[in-house]
Amino acid sequence: MKKSTAAAMALILPGIVAFLFFNIYPILYSIYIAFTNAQLGNFPIQTPNAPPLKFTGLDNFRWALNDSGFRSAFLWTWIFVATSVTLKVLAGIILSVLYNSKYVIGKSVYRALLIIPWALPLLFSITVWRFMLDPVLGPVNIFLRDIGVSTPPDWINDAFWGFIALNIIEVWLAYPFMMTVITSALQSVPDILVEASIIDGANYWQRLTRIVIPIVSKPIAFATILTSAASFQYFLVPFLYNGSLFQDRFLLLYGYQKAFGSSIPHYGRAAAVLFIATIVLAVYMYISMKITKLQEGAS
Repeated sequence: MKKSTAAAMALILPGIVAFLFFNIYPILYSIYIAFTNAQLGNFPIQTPNAPPLKFTGLDNFRWALNDSGFRSAFLWTWIFVATSVTLKVLAGIILSVLYNSKYVIGKSVYRALLIIPWALPLLFSITVWRFMLDPVLGPVNIFLRDIGVSTPPDWINDAFWGFIALNIIEVWLAYPFMMTVITSALQSVPDILVEASIIDGANYWQRLTRIVIPIVSKPIAFATILTSAASFQYFLVPFLYNGSLFQDRFLLLYGYQKAFGSSIPHYGRAAAVLFIATIVLAVYMYISMKITKLQEGAS
């Protein structure tokens, strides 16, 4: 037993060390930075004209909670979560119901098209979307002009229309995941229940809303929680789309701009913003799991 235990420890030790170094250590180090005045000039190297690196307690967190930019980013992040998750869930349910319908032909082609957003690199996808929504040369605005819209929206530089564009892009990127989860759940609905409801005179909408969706509510709730967490952590898409326009619209992007996008980068404040975002997300996930009672199925 001792030899086998030692051999097992020798095999798993490199993985444990790598996990601790590349995952746990950066998290703990960023938490430490959040309680200091780390900024360009004293971190990581002290320069003569910069204030010395020191522990500042909760000063960075007080600054974040009193900063109008942080409050704006926090509010708009939750607005984006509400709008994008609603659209993603609706798109996933509609496409899954269509895919499971016996009247739909060409399901193999449908299944192949499903993975396109997953197969394409994110940088390529955002670049294509930026071109499609370009206010001058984009096909979307060209089409709008052709049908009589004299002043099409500025999808790139206007915050309102850019926010709508990000919702559209997010739905396109996330529908394969939503559709995969919901389609798998719909295929497990017993046919006998649907047939019994037909005999009882239920129409299609009644069968869908009162029988099918309630049966698959837990998988839908699971997918909703995961995709809402992803929407809360939205960073790379708005950063690539137009980072300067959305720096006060998304919490992670706001923290990134404080660390690397301002004239005097303040790493302590940026770490505090991201630490607050992590705590809020953890609380949200815990409450969501409690409300949906998903942990009961796991236990």
